[in-house]
Amino acid sequence: MNTAQIILTQIKQLDRMALFAWGAKDLVNTGKGLKFKTSGMVKWKGWVEIILDEGLDLYNIKFYKIRGTNVNYTSQLEGVFVEDMVRLIDEVVG
Repeated sequence: MNTAQIILTQIKQLDRMALFAWGAKDLVNTGKGLKFKTSGMVKWKGWVEIILDEGLDLYNIKFYKIRGTNVNYTSQLEGVFVEDMVRLIDEVVG
C-alpha cells in the first residue's frame, strides 16, 4: 500500500464523510502523500496537500490556490498527528 492510499484510509477511518463534506475531487498520489481539490459548499476552496514526514512519522499539510502559473499558499500546518488530521483540515476547509 502506498502513502497516498494509507492517508486516504486514515481519513476515511477518522471520519467516513470528511472527503464528501470537503467536496474532495481530483485526488492525486504525489509519491510522498496525497493532494486533492476542495469544492462545493465549503468556506475555503483550493488544494490540500498532505505530506508524510517519514523521519517524524507526522504529516505536513499545505493549503494553496493555483491561478494560472501562480501558486498562493494560504496556510501550512507542520507536525500533525494522524488523529488530528481531519479536524485540522476541517477547520481550514469548513
